[in-house]
Amino acid sequence: MKRGILFALLSGALVLLIAIGLVITAFVQPRLVVRLLEITPRPSGSFGRHLSPANSNAEIIARANPAVVTVIALRTIRPDILLSSSSTPEPPLPPEWPADPRTQRGYGTGFIIDPAGYLVTNDHVIRDADRIKIKLADGRECLAQLQGTDRLTDIALLKIEADNLVALPLGDSDVVEVGDPVMAIGNPLDYEHTVTSGIISAKGRKVYYDPPFEDYLQTDAAINRGNSGGPLLNHAGEVIGVNTIIRVDGRGISFAVPSNVVKRVVAQLRTRGFVARGFLGLRAQTLTPEFRQALGIGNLTGVLVATVNPDSAASRAGIQPYDVITHFDGQPITGTEDFFSTVANTMPQREVEIEVIREGQALRLRATLEQRQESASFSLPPLPPGRRQPSLRLGFSVRENTPEVQRALRLGVQKGAASGGVIISAVEPLSAAEDAGLAVGQIILEANRQTIHHLADFNRITEQLRDGDVLMLRLSSPQRQDPPLVALRIGRD
Repeated sequence: MKRGILFALLSGALVLLIAIGLVITAFVQPRLVVRLLEITPRPSGSFGRHLSPANSNAEIIARANPAVVTVIALRTIRPDILLSSSSTPEPPLPPEWPADPRTQRGYGTGFIIDPAGYLVTNDHVIRDADRIKIKLADGRECLAQLQGTDRLTDIALLKIEADNLVALPLGDSDVVEVGDPVMAIGNPLDYEHTVTSGIISAKGRKVYYDPPFEDYLQTDAAINRGNSGGPLLNHAGEVIGVNTIIRVDGRGISFAVPSNVVKRVVAQLRTRGFVARGFLGLRAQTLTPEFRQALGIGNLTGVLVATVNPDSAASRAGIQPYDVITHFDGQPITGTEDFFSTVANTMPQREVEIEVIREGQALRLRATLEQRQESASFSLPPLPPGRRQPSLRLGFSVRENTPEVQRALRLGVQKGAASGGVIISAVEPLSAAEDAGLAVGQIILEANRQTIHHLADFNRITEQLRDGDVLMLRLSSPQRQDPPLVALRIGRD
């Protein structure tokens, strides 16, 4: 007992002496005390978390590289095809001539998304390939089977049989912000596993102006030929985009398919081999201020229905031209790109609710979507299309629509041209009519939703217009792909 008390007293005295020594040292040599108390944390081994700034990129790439592959697309070109393209005629090869095709090799990049052997690349990398070879990061080579492809997003899903595969996780591209740092891994110009870095330059870029209007990520990370199909990584080591498109006429302008789009596409390619997209069967246009005034809808957001395909999901639902679609299956619609993207990303055969404004009244219609064909065009029906305005006070002039007038305008008799209406015979340069896209030869079928049979009908309607009024036209342009509706404001700005 006495020994324990004595030991406690000695320990307390020692601690007191050390404390007094530190206090004195702090006054005499403060820097020494700072060094004694300084604690240097060890870098964590957790991937993508708490990495030391000097090694973060290196560690991310070290972990991601094993999942990045070289995609080799092999295409055979037979000698008889080569000879047929020659400028010097050659005799055809005899049937018994041994096959000696030349092999064309195309190179791209891909990355593994599942250790079971599934990997993603671009459709254009493997399109029309007779064989697809995959070279893994460790040097192994194997043949790949095409599981499915989607040309509209340029995504292809391949499957290989190999052991000990490393997969890359697909991140959330919706949370990516402009200015975020990114890295790309690929095989540009056959330099395998080249790493480049940059930032997200922009989001929501429209690269292809056809449905389904997917948004692309723009980056200034160096992307060259051969990078196609490779991953664009964030600083957590996640794939937030698939490098797909470069601007050959610029520098530092490249585009990637967002990972959230890739998730949707891959899920369908894995189960059915293709991507099924919803299809309504109508043509929509952006609501301009002129359309808003003509329809009396104020600042309402949505899209204007220009035409509806006969016997389509839209026509069966009761959607009509001049309807304004404000909501699709509960989601507000802000514009044509938003509308087509939302429809396309809805599964066919699904019944959806569509909210429209018609003649100032709100209606709720139900439609069962069809499946969009890959060849389906944004400009759907060859029905009365058109755009633009009347008389030179409006920026253009019109004449009766007759074969004689068409020949006088050196248009020829247009095949498929609508009968009746009036034909635009002149458009004033730099006018609102020209800005709206009116062109000589277009046929005006309706003006302010009234049918035009003859020139007198058109004059009667337009003579009542005053400066500031809006004229809405329905046009037919048999030889052009112009929007069928146009609205312009009378008078000059």
